[in-house]
Amino acid sequence: MFNDFLQSYTAFEISGVKNSLFETLRLFDLLSSGALRRANLSLLDEEKIDLHGLIRKRKQGIPWEYILGQAYFMGHLFLCSPDTLIPRDKTKLLVDAALDSIQKRERVDNNLTLIDIGTGCGNIAITVAMHSRYTKILASDISHAAVSVAQNNICRLNLQHRIALFWGDLFAPFQSLGYEGEIDFVVCSPPYMPTGALSNPSSEVPIHEPHVALDGGPFGIDFYRRLINESLPMLKPDGMLLFEIGERQEKPVIRMLEKNGGYYDIEFFADNATVRAISAVKKKN
Repeated sequence: MFNDFLQSYTAFEISGVKNSLFETLRLFDLLSSGALRRANLSLLDEEKIDLHGLIRKRKQGIPWEYILGQAYFMGHLFLCSPDTLIPRDKTKLLVDAALDSIQKRERVDNNLTLIDIGTGCGNIAITVAMHSRYTKILASDISHAAVSVAQNNICRLNLQHRIALFWGDLFAPFQSLGYEGEIDFVVCSPPYMPTGALSNPSSEVPIHEPHVALDGGPFGIDFYRRLINESLPMLKPDGMLLFEIGERQEKPVIRMLEKNGGYYDIEFFADNATVRAISAVKKKN
């Protein structure tokens, strides 16, 4: 939506239309059935919010989501902080793929368990919980601070009975709890940016986001190897691993899955011909 807005604004500017920003806002208000005019902007009252302070932080390049402490994902508002990644729209493809498989299996099984690795603010775990009926969700993160943010979001939405949070690296929190071989789904939005891209980022966002959640090693693929190998003993036979990948990383990831030898039915999920997520099913034998 933001790209469409910018393109429209630029077109108005190039065409010499007066008050290009107003005209663009008016156009999008009409196209959204008046959503913009219904927006509650009362928080911008300077008695409630330090507008000058917001502007000062924004001039420093801090993303709006961190300034305001909140972000939207798939129609829901989440608290977020610099201890968590800002939810990305492209992650919707991963969540939609997971929900499609979950909803199919829930028709015949009301005792499913899903693990969300690297939960961050909890947006994936919470969205799955809100759009599934029976699935039990276990979520973990290596960051204590991120787990705290996720817990706040879970409590805000009264989902404590559906989601259990854990602190630790990958599957370490679950290995002593009897979950090995008992998991139906593993979902993960892993770190997949090359280390070099973080030291000289082209975007302002990674500067402020936690590098532990972004750094995928020299080529951005280090985490996949661990995820693929360590998911296998946790999953049931026919259990499914679904995870997000960076652009043009599908070939090395496929090689990892094939080398592992424990998966079949590998599937790609693409957005405008760019593969964004991959799923694979654990073999029965």
